[in-house]
Amino acid sequence: MCDARLWEKMLDFIPHARPVHCDYSDASTIDQMVGAILKQAPEKSHLIGFSLGGYLGCLAALKEPKRFACVTAIATSPAGLTENEKNLRRRNVDVLKNHPYKGLSKRRLRQLLHPNQLDNQELIDTILHMEKELGKHVLMRQLLAPINRRDISKELLQLTLPIQFIMAEDDLLVPVDPAKKLSELSPYITLHSVSGSGHMIPLEAPEKLASLLP
Repeated sequence: MCDARLWEKMLDFIPHARPVHCDYSDASTIDQMVGAILKQAPEKSHLIGFSLGGYLGCLAALKEPKRFACVTAIATSPAGLTENEKNLRRRNVDVLKNHPYKGLSKRRLRQLLHPNQLDNQELIDTILHMEKELGKHVLMRQLLAPINRRDISKELLQLTLPIQFIMAEDDLLVPVDPAKKLSELSPYITLHSVSGSGHMIPLEAPEKLASLLP
């Protein structure tokens, strides 16, 4: 779970940017999340989303393609979830309903971060503070809302809007193959790989990420 703090380090490298953070933390469904983005995003903006936010950004572009100049999806898959992933989310929500949430475990941090970042306490603190302030109810909503998300790969191939996927080579959570296949099939979809980063690209590799944005 992330808020505007996710982007602060990256924005240091693009001081000319005029960011507008689209908040969908109150939304309980995919449609509500996409609606929140469409309501808040400026016309002809460059829509940038991370992880779930990247998938939602692609959905927003599919719904209103003329609304955006381009889309960047970071550490994002256009695919749906596997049955194992769905079942894990359901189990996690059941645990959250019945027990106090104690925050991210060390095991989860190892899944999110590249090994060279596991001693970066400032970065870890940013992740933990965002998660703590958003709280377990937002986490539950964001686990359940996209549980039946559809594979939007074929739909994205119909767009002529520039779409950029930025993926980490060492991401343990999101495979690169779905985005790679799209980039090979459409002249409007590009893929950039980031080395030395785990899933949390905006925090782990902010300068590299800033350099890849159009």
